[in-house]
Amino acid sequence: MATETGTETDAYVAADPEPDGAHLRVTLASGRTLRLACTVPVEGVLRLRQEGTRGTPEYGSPIVSDLPDHPARVTRVPEGAEISGPGVHAVWQGGQGLRFGAYRRFADPEADTVPFRAGYCPPSPGHPAGRWIETIQLAPDAAVYGGGESYQGIDLRGRHRTLRNTEESRAAGRDSAYLNVPLLWSDAGWGLYAHTGATVEADLGATHSEAAAVEMGGEHLDLFLIAGDGPGILRRYQALTGRPRALPPWAFGVWMGRCSYFTADEVVRTVDELRAADCPVDVVHVDEWLAESVLDSASWSAGADRSRFPAGWSRALEERGVRTSLWINPYVKRGTPIGDELTARGYLIRDPAGEPAATADNPDTLVLDFTNPEARAWWSARLTRTLREERNAAVLADFGEEIPEEAVFADGTRGTERHNSYGLIYQDAVRETGLLARDGDFVSISRSGTAGSQRDPAHWAGDLPSTWGGMVSTLRALLSLALSGVSLVTHDAGGYWTPDSYRFAEEIRATMTPDALPADVEPELYGRWAQWAAFTPLMRFHGVGRREPTAYPEPARGAAIAACRLRHRLRAYTAEAAAEPLPLMRPMPLAYPGDRAARDAGLQYLFGPDVLVAPVLEPGGRRVLYVPPGEWSPLLGCPPVSGPGWRELHCGPAEFPAFVRAERGPGAVLRD
Repeated sequence: MATETGTETDAYVAADPEPDGAHLRVTLASGRTLRLACTVPVEGVLRLRQEGTRGTPEYGSPIVSDLPDHPARVTRVPEGAEISGPGVHAVWQGGQGLRFGAYRRFADPEADTVPFRAGYCPPSPGHPAGRWIETIQLAPDAAVYGGGESYQGIDLRGRHRTLRNTEESRAAGRDSAYLNVPLLWSDAGWGLYAHTGATVEADLGATHSEAAAVEMGGEHLDLFLIAGDGPGILRRYQALTGRPRALPPWAFGVWMGRCSYFTADEVVRTVDELRAADCPVDVVHVDEWLAESVLDSASWSAGADRSRFPAGWSRALEERGVRTSLWINPYVKRGTPIGDELTARGYLIRDPAGEPAATADNPDTLVLDFTNPEARAWWSARLTRTLREERNAAVLADFGEEIPEEAVFADGTRGTERHNSYGLIYQDAVRETGLLARDGDFVSISRSGTAGSQRDPAHWAGDLPSTWGGMVSTLRALLSLALSGVSLVTHDAGGYWTPDSYRFAEEIRATMTPDALPADVEPELYGRWAQWAAFTPLMRFHGVGRREPTAYPEPARGAAIAACRLRHRLRAYTAEAAAEPLPLMRPMPLAYPGDRAARDAGLQYLFGPDVLVAPVLEPGGRRVLYVPPGEWSPLLGCPPVSGPGWRELHCGPAEFPAFVRAERGPGAVLRD
């Protein structure tokens, strides 16, 4: 981390109340001063916002909700400057000292080995933009959560995380992600949210075991400190950035897909095959509906391929009670008619020379500029036409991660400032357009995003491999998203790819031959992944090979079909739980704050308030889980369990560790 030596930081050295009683005058070591507005937008939340600089986020931010920003009371006390308001009592002492409840800035004036200083870091080689540093004293036995997606587990203590949206290129287990959220919190009782769309770097005890340092990209400082336990912090964070909007009831059914169905007839045949096996289907997703290849072009540069998907093709699915989902993205291909048109109109993001800027990972893909009102209106009209012509009720809104650092947007912002938040403004346009075009009967599923993205559900965990490790990484990612306030999440049940099936998927695009894709997932893994998917916010099958239960042998076939039937009986419970303040998937530290044994159970969760889920993550059916206090009744074949304590289960192919509170009974969650 750039601040390990402290030599690059222009550190805070003093903080003095201003006469108006609502601001602090903060002095840096260089002699520079800044004016910080001290406000309490939500009870228990202290906002420290720099005033008088370019790019100062005022009301209308795409990230933060438009809330009243009540001034705090700033007074001089013997210790320094006291900041108070509803649920807030903080003291800024000298320069490096800041206390707010459990939040303590890391500072030790008697030591000469402190690796971090809070303050400003000017641009430097490797860091073209300025950034602000906040430090935190880590309590000896405290965990740290948040940050968005993490494929390496929910507890971030001891790690260095770079919160920068990245196209993962089908990898798993790495400490990078598609969707990063600059919210970090600790079960010690504090939370930190950095209001920025830029990269945030967090050293969470990696350099110094008792210290965290958070680098917040951007010249402007806008910091929220949040008090409370885990549930309280997430509620307050969502009050700042927005609650998830409700989904229509059908979204909580069974989504079926593969990458891809190649003709309309193939889609209908597949639905009929599933129905004949008594496997419910509510939504079918199609990737390859365009007159271009998804895997080749990675853009939306063409219209529907009417030779494969003739006009009105989705009506046959509607007659069967099945809705349609289609793949879209915000990119166009360089040199295509639509790419040339958008270049001429000035609707694409540009480089400093004024030419269209390509994504950071593909020189042939150009990016629509959603900060340009005319470009956004053009794109919304295009999506509206698609929704009305194809009659689809849902879209998979892919990409949005690789915004180049040097990009220039129509509103004057740069790629460094928009890198993470581009996904948010993209998905805002998707959902706003879809709801209007379909009178509210619409769902979008996105891959990229940042703080505030939880408002526009849902999000999927990306293109993870069809391996046991891929399933574990997916579970970790969903639980970490939940601890970052993102509630309505999903994933590719069965995983997205294997090396052989991905190569074949690329080859078959030359002919778009129906019914040619293989069943590419190891059957035991497929059955276990399907069972787990029934207990996630959206149950969605997808991958480059076949993902339908009917493509797999027994006992995986029967286990997957049973899971889909069970999901239908869980729909009402899932929709009700999704409307509650806490995320639908509740990792154990969130569901049982203060329970040390629960905190150690990092690969299980409560699904809503009453269902305990511990996915089988290895071949053979063995699972060790922590059972919370009380009696728990099985939902999918396992014996009853009681807690508190650790229990070892051995699950047959048709059994899965999912339990409901015995006092509630299965009837509370399973409804016909």
